[in-house]
Amino acid sequence: MLWTLSKFELKNLVRDRMTAVMILYPLLLGWLGKYLIDNQMVEGQVLGVIAMMVSLMVGFAYGAMAGFSLLDDRDDQVLTSIRISPVPLAFYVWFKIVFIYVIAVLAGFFLMWFIGDFALSAGEILLVSMLSSLQVPIVAFLVNAFAHNKIEGFITMKASGFLLLLPIGSFFFLDAKEWLFSFAPGHWAGKALQYSLMRPLIDSGLMEMNLNFYQYVGIGFLYNFLLIAVIYRFFVKKNDM
Repeated sequence: MLWTLSKFELKNLVRDRMTAVMILYPLLLGWLGKYLIDNQMVEGQVLGVIAMMVSLMVGFAYGAMAGFSLLDDRDDQVLTSIRISPVPLAFYVWFKIVFIYVIAVLAGFFLMWFIGDFALSAGEILLVSMLSSLQVPIVAFLVNAFAHNKIEGFITMKASGFLLLLPIGSFFFLDAKEWLFSFAPGHWAGKALQYSLMRPLIDSGLMEMNLNFYQYVGIGFLYNFLLIAVIYRFFVKKNDM
């Protein structure tokens, strides 16, 4: 059954023009970032911001893709059909979210490795990619909690885009001001990436950050899981699940 659902989800994602674009968009953005960095067209803090933005964009874009895929299912009465089938509706919804989450993790890992500007091991890149990709369920459930069609979904997605800007803003603060941005889901992955960029200066004692790499990652997982639980309950209430 899992294999059948996987083929069904992949076919749906590729078939829809909007979701197909969302799959390619972060990868194209990553190529652009790599080009700018390799050709030394950006440097200093701008380089760090571009590298962080590209890496965080994956989770957000794939979360929007998951959200629109759920909206499609609602429009096509797929969710109604699932309700009267032996497959629990919650199982189907979570399968869709986890399926796209896995794609986001793989894409995020590839992008961070491809950019090659982070002082991270393969395991650390995977951890950050897994953390950043937790934006998938957050954005997907948020879109479907407030939108009833694709037009409303697009507006909701655009409105939630500020959550992606906050980690970029926090890049410029290494003191207590960074906590003003910490309610954004991507803040913790962004700060972990910033720590990797600043690691040579931190190791030499020339710079300090409030937490270390693993503290940002650990707290980030706990915070994002809490957000997912809250937003999922709101999604369930709005959709009578």
